Amino acid sequence: MRKTFKLAVLTVLFSALISSNVAVKPDYANAAGHLPVTVYDNAPYGGASQEFDVGSYNVDDLKKGVGNDKISSLRVAPGYKVTLYKDYNFSGASKVFTADAIYVGADFNDVTSSLVVEKISPLDSTSVAVPNNSYDSQSKRQLLQTFAPRIWFAQGEVYFPASVEYTFPYVDRYLNSSSGQYEFKTKTDLNPYDLKLPYFKGDLANAPIYAFWVEKEYNNVDLVYFQFSPYDLGKTVFGTEVGSHVGDWERVTVRLAKFVDNNTNYLKPVQVLYGAHSFSTVYRWDEVEKINGTHPVAHSAFGSHGMWKDEGTHVYKDLVVVKLTDVTNKGTAWDTWNNIQAFEYYPYQSTGTGLGNPWPSWLNKDYTNPNSWAVARFGNPAQGSYFGQPLLAGGPNGPQEKGALTDGTALD
Repeated sequence: MRKTFKLAVLTVLFSALISSNVAVKPDYANAAGHLPVTVYDNAPYGGASQEFDVGSYNVDDLKKGVGNDKISSLRVAPGYKVTLYKDYNFSGASKVFTADAIYVGADFNDVTSSLVVEKISPLDSTSVAVPNNSYDSQSKRQLLQTFAPRIWFAQGEVYFPASVEYTFPYVDRYLNSSSGQYEFKTKTDLNPYDLKLPYFKGDLANAPIYAFWVEKEYNNVDLVYFQFSPYDLGKTVFGTEVGSHVGDWERVTVRLAKFVDNNTNYLKPVQVLYGAHSFSTVYRWDEVEKINGTHPVAHSAFGSHGMWKDEGTHVYKDLVVVKLTDVTNKGTAWDTWNNIQAFEYYPYQSTGTGLGNPWPSWLNKDYTNPNSWAVARFGNPAQGSYFGQPLLAGGPNGPQEKGALTDGTALD
């Protein structure tokens, strides 16, 4: 039996994208401890769930929890292996997982009638020992450097990254009467709305990657790498530029799983998330290109900076009258580990701390404080509309408002 509703929902959410591995933010239980394997009724990690320890579980066991022919995603702790079987009594086609899967795949969605959980060695070629065997600030910073991505900017790119501070001479922090919060806007009025200011080109030579260590449930650690650009170039629709905006945040996240073997702390890379516009795409660690075995490769789309795993033309929105696309290729390489601003963020405290560098005030959340440099949005308010899209889109929120930092469980 297959639940056509679940697959229909997934199909709608995934249809605008080239990849079929899109991560949709689910609801999570905020549980403290878990058995080695958790299976879920929905993808990713949603709906009814059931946890399993080492052992063999037949169809009657599944009926007591998640149900027969129901499994769509699962979590597997390092050092364990789960084998799903299409038929009861551990027969029929099977599929093995040794790490989390946001989706078990079209070949195994909603068809599992029995499963086996086994203990295996947690160590493999991807395992990385924690420096000094200690999760101290220095080690966290070093690990953020170890897994920092190489980002390829597209050929002909004009609007490169910069530090947030680089933009300070060109923007005002002002109280937006509509939101009641302090935001940034350009000192020079954008009149016309598509006026391009010289500082929009960024400062790649001195740009840092903003890297966050975020502890998550299920012994996960998310290493979230934010690229800030002073400007995002929108798309041209029937000769009209739409969707450009001042300030741009895009991200790549590496999810790690913690484990201990022979009194040594290790981390195992499990998944990589690529953020683009208002959605994200997740891949297994073994599916992505890497530099020196630990640095995932990302491709920043021309002008808009949406992050993608591969080169190519990626359709991300169908407006009926036109399809909006991101174009990626290998133009200019940015090895982000050479200039890192490192932080740890605490999801349930809505704040963080610097790891070997100061914590900047613009990462705070006191947006109504006139004496702070906290900013709710990093660019000008929206202007106009064309085919339902803003001519000039509103500036984005900063990392401190993104689920990647604020959600204590989700890979977002």
